[in-house]
Order: sequence, then C-alpha cells, then structure tokens
Amino acid sequence: MIDRFYARSLVGFETIDIDFEPGLVAITGPSGAGKSVFMGAILSIFGLSRMQADVAEAVLEKSPLLDLQSFDDGESEIVIRALKKEKVRYLLNSLTISKKRLKEIASAVVRHISQRSNDELSADLLLELLDAMAASEDSAYAKRLESFHALYDEYIAKARKLGEMRADEKRVKELIEFAEFEISKIDELAPVPGEDEKLMELKRKLSKRERISEAIARASTIFESEDAVLEALGLIEGDTALFNEAMSMLHHDFELAEEMLDGLEEVDVKSVLDRIEALASLKRRYGSIEEALEYRAKKIEELRYYRNIDHELGSLETDTEKLLVALEKEARNISEIRTLAAKKVERFANGYLQQLRMPPLRFDISLKPLDRSGMDRVDIDMQGSSIQTLSGGEFNRIRLALLLCKSELAGGEGVLLIDEIDANVSGDESIAIARLLKMLSKNYQIIAISHQPHLSAAADQHLLVTKEKERSVARSLSRQERIDEISRMIAGEKGMEEAADFANKIIKEFSA
Repeated sequence: MIDRFYARSLVGFETIDIDFEPGLVAITGPSGAGKSVFMGAILSIFGLSRMQADVAEAVLEKSPLLDLQSFDDGESEIVIRALKKEKVRYLLNSLTISKKRLKEIASAVVRHISQRSNDELSADLLLELLDAMAASEDSAYAKRLESFHALYDEYIAKARKLGEMRADEKRVKELIEFAEFEISKIDELAPVPGEDEKLMELKRKLSKRERISEAIARASTIFESEDAVLEALGLIEGDTALFNEAMSMLHHDFELAEEMLDGLEEVDVKSVLDRIEALASLKRRYGSIEEALEYRAKKIEELRYYRNIDHELGSLETDTEKLLVALEKEARNISEIRTLAAKKVERFANGYLQQLRMPPLRFDISLKPLDRSGMDRVDIDMQGSSIQTLSGGEFNRIRLALLLCKSELAGGEGVLLIDEIDANVSGDESIAIARLLKMLSKNYQIIAISHQPHLSAAADQHLLVTKEKERSVARSLSRQERIDEISRMIAGEKGMEEAADFANKIIKEFSA
C-alpha cells in the first residue's frame, strides 16, 4: 500500500503531498485540471512512466512479495525517491537503483491498469486463473504443478545437454585430436610446480660462479695466517676457542661453496636457459605451471567424455525421451483438470458480468506446443466474439470481473493504479463497476481516475484535482466537499440541490 506520495516541480503543479488511505481511492476533477499528470507522476516513481517532476517520493508499507535483497534496511516501510536533473536518478531506501531493477521489484505489488491493456486477459494470466480455481478445489494441485515444472526443467536441461552432445558428436574426432595435442604439449615439457623458481635461483648462481670462485681464492689466504694468529693469542692469553670456532665455520662455508662450484661445473647452462624459456612460454599461455596442469587435467576429462560420447549420448537420448513422454502424459492430465476448472471460473466470472450488464463469457482451451505451463492455451469467447472486437467499456468490465475472480480465488495484495475504468459506460454499469471495485479493494489499494459519480461515492478516500491561479492542486476532500464534487459531476459546474441530495444518498449507500 502507498502511504504517502510527494512530488515537486511537476508539470502544472508546484507540489503534491498526499497521504493515501487503504481501500478505494478516487481521483476526480474537471477536464484539463491535471488528473492524468497526477497519475503519471505516481506511475513514474515505480518506473512505469516517464519522470516529469524534479523530485518525487513514495512511502510504501513493506510487503513479503517485495524482493528487496540488499535494499532491505529492516524498517517496516520502504521509501522510493526519484530526482531529475540532466537525467533521472532513482533511490530505494536511500540506495541508488536502476529504473529497470526498480520496476522489477515494484511489479510484485504495483500494477497499472490502463484503459486498454491485455495484462489481465493474457493467455498466461487466464491460465493462472484456472490453476487458482483448481488449487482451491484440490489442495494437492499446487504440488502437482510444482512437480510438473520441476520435471519440465529437468527435461529442458537434458534436452539442452543432448543438443550439445549431438553437436560434439559431429566433430568428436577433431575434438579428440585437439585435446590429445594440448595434453601432449604439456606432457612434453612435463612441468613440475615450483620448478621455475628453482631454475631461476640456479641461473642466478651460474651468473655469479666466476666471481664467487675468485672471491674464495682471494679470501682463502686467511688460512695461511691461522697458526700465527693462534700463537699470538696464546702469548697474550686471548680467546683461542672463539677463534677456532670462527675458523671452523669459515672452513665449512668455503667447503660448501667449493662443492657448489664443482656442481655448477657439471651444469649445462644452455639447457637451463632453454628450460627457463620453455617454462616462461608455458606461463605466458596458462598463467602459471599449476594452471597449466589444471588445464591438462580438464583436457583429460574432456578426452574421456569424447571417447565415451556414443554410450553417454544413447543413454541421454533414452532419458530425454522418457521425460518427454512423462511430461506429455502429465500435461494431458493437467489439461483435463483445467477444463473442469474453466467451467467453474466461467460461472464465477459470469456472476460478476451479469451485475455489469455483460453477456456471459466462455473459456476456449486449445492445444499449444508443450512448455513449462503445459499444453493449454486459454482464450476468451464472448458468444462468438473475441475480446479484440469489444468496446473499451466492455473490455474493462470483463477485466474487472476476472480480477475479482482471481482476488477471490488466490487472494492478493498491493496497489492497482487504474485509468478511467468506468469510461464509456451507462449509469447502471457505472454503479456495478463501483460496487465491484469496492469489493476488490478489500484485498488491494485501488487508486482510480474517474468521471463517474458512483465510483467517487464508493471511495474510501476522494482526491480532487483542480486549477487554482493557473496551477494544478491535488487534495483530499472532507465529506461535505465530496458531496459538492459529486454534485458537480452529476449536474455540471452550476450544480443543483437535487444533485447534492443524490450525491449524499449514493455516498450513504456505498458506505452501508
């Protein structure tokens, strides 16, 4: 439910600041006063229309239907803002959000019903209506549909895999040769993790070999004075033990260095450099030795798959065929249930249509290619006429009847934004529309533009849009102001006492 709506610098308006009430909200006013601009501003805050205000804000009650994810701040309400400068910026709970994402989130609770929109009469939504009726009759039906959807998803996944394998089968020889070639290139080099680092260390030692040898040769002259130093330390009673320990360590280090140099004499420098270059080339292609070995393992797995593809393909074909047979069988069973449910929905909807002075409808169920919803396509037949040939008023009355059916069967919540659903109808039809919208508003907050007095009289809140000093103004009316406005709608701008009495009467009737 929308609790509050605010807009500034909107076309024709300075500001709009309205606290909305639950239930049925009527928007009325003279032609050209700005009702459509007002409705457009509300639509724009949900990404359903072009943003015209410089600033707009809507405060909504939080609903479990809203998939807020990271936008959930833990509060009991959500705040949507839109700011227009060079471009429009949207914020949800103070976090920036794209118009597309905002529209996706809001669509769960906010719907726009324009004068001629097939949203409520689309084949998919008609199918949902039949399923809602079937579920209301059999609590196990919803689980049955879920199982069908899961089976269909499994079938699609396997069918997709089957298509990939068939494509692979046609070029399997080429794929095997490529995988073997890739594996052999890595095996030919036989890289070992960490080998490159050891080789680089060896290269550094080789580059310093001659300098190390020369330095050790020069430094080894220290050992020629070792005995003389010991004699001198003895005469002065110095620490000969410390000197002996230091010289022992020096002998040991120089011996290790000599062994290392002897080992380096046996190293083939060219082979080391070639190996380093080969490993560098491998790393340039794969990133590291470890990644090259991971790629090799992946290719070995692919090779195993390609060599077994005939066996796996046959098994997958069998599984896919079995799933399709099971799906088609279950789709036919579901179709039978829907056919029975359609008769019950027809009786349900035709009860509302009778109130709306409309002829009865019939659901026409035909076969379509199997998809996730089954094999049923649902259309509406109006005694031989399709809904495309209906007038705007007839179209809207059918839509209202089906909305009521869905609301009664499956419940519902959220906001319905309606543009002149009572346009082009007679007085009796207008009364019926008002009554049925009042019923629908038990589940939904309905915000509707109307030029008919009955919908306005049925409203829980009546908003008036007028011109004051060439600026549009929107405000909520008191009871007496409602009587005055409905009188204007009945009798014109001049009004009359009989119109006021009638306005008061119909307000009392709808309030009873």
